Amino acid sequence: MTRMPDATAPTSQAYLAAAGPEFAALCTACGKCFDACPLVDSIGLRGADATAVTGGLAQLARGETGPDATVAWVGACGKSGLCIAACPQRDRGLNAMMLVRIARQQAIVTTKQLAAKHDPAAFPRVKTFARLQLTDEEQKTWL
Repeated sequence: MTRMPDATAPTSQAYLAAAGPEFAALCTACGKCFDACPLVDSIGLRGADATAVTGGLAQLARGETGPDATVAWVGACGKSGLCIAACPQRDRGLNAMMLVRIARQQAIVTTKQLAAKHDPAAFPRVKTFARLQLTDEEQKTWL
C-alpha cells in the first residue's frame, strides 16, 4: 500500500509534488468517484464520459494540463466525501477526495486552469468576528 507523504512538507508545493503522483498512480480512472459525486448534475457534466473525466485527475495531480471537464469537476468539488466510499482503490490507500483536492490545487497553482479565489473582504470579516470574541485587552493586543 502506498503511504501518503507527511503533511508537514516544507511547502504546500512540495507536498503537491510528492503526494499528487502517488495518488495518481493508484487511480485506475474507473469513474466511480465521478458517478457518486452529487455536484455532477448541477455543473452539467452528467453526460460526460466518467473514465475520461477521472483520467484527467491523474494528469492534474502530476501537474499536467487536464481536460476541461475534469477542471470543471474539481473546481466545483463540495467535499461531500461520497467519492471516498465509491472508490474501489481505497483499500490500496487512495483517498479519492484528496486526489480531487490535489488536482484542484494543481489546476490553480501549476497549470493555471482554475482562477484562485480572491476575497478582499476576508480580513475585515475576520476582524469583525474577532471583536465579538476577544476581550478589550485582547483586541488592543491583536487588532
